[in-house]
Amino acid sequence: MLVKTLVSRYLKSNGIVAKKSDLGLNFTYDGLNFLLWNDADDPMFFRLTLPGIFDVTDDNFAKAIMACNNINWNYKVVKAVLYDYEDGKEKGASVWLCYEQRLEAATDVESLLNRAIHSLLAACDAFMKEMNDEMNLIL
Repeated sequence: MLVKTLVSRYLKSNGIVAKKSDLGLNFTYDGLNFLLWNDADDPMFFRLTLPGIFDVTDDNFAKAIMACNNINWNYKVVKAVLYDYEDGKEKGASVWLCYEQRLEAATDVESLLNRAIHSLLAACDAFMKEMNDEMNLIL
């Protein structure tokens, strides 16, 4: 069974409304927007992202890169990346957090999704704390 189907069923059974998009499934948890990517070439690949947690500018670029590196070093399976975007109206960069795993047929989706969400939330908190600490040092 496809990852998207397994996760969609789990979310629905827990009262979480997921919306399909071109990229995958979008849902809100704890006030934050998550995106479960749809990978047609690898339907058993699980990639849950917490997109756009921090806007990157020329002024904070170096600090954001260092904070991303610290997340990548300290959090298992979570990756912090800078994502460049251009949508016709706007252009810029933001920090995205990703939790990725290749699933086996007997994967416990409930445990995986809970672990992924809470790992992303913890990494988000750590990233924001580090950026706030850095910004306070400058002031």
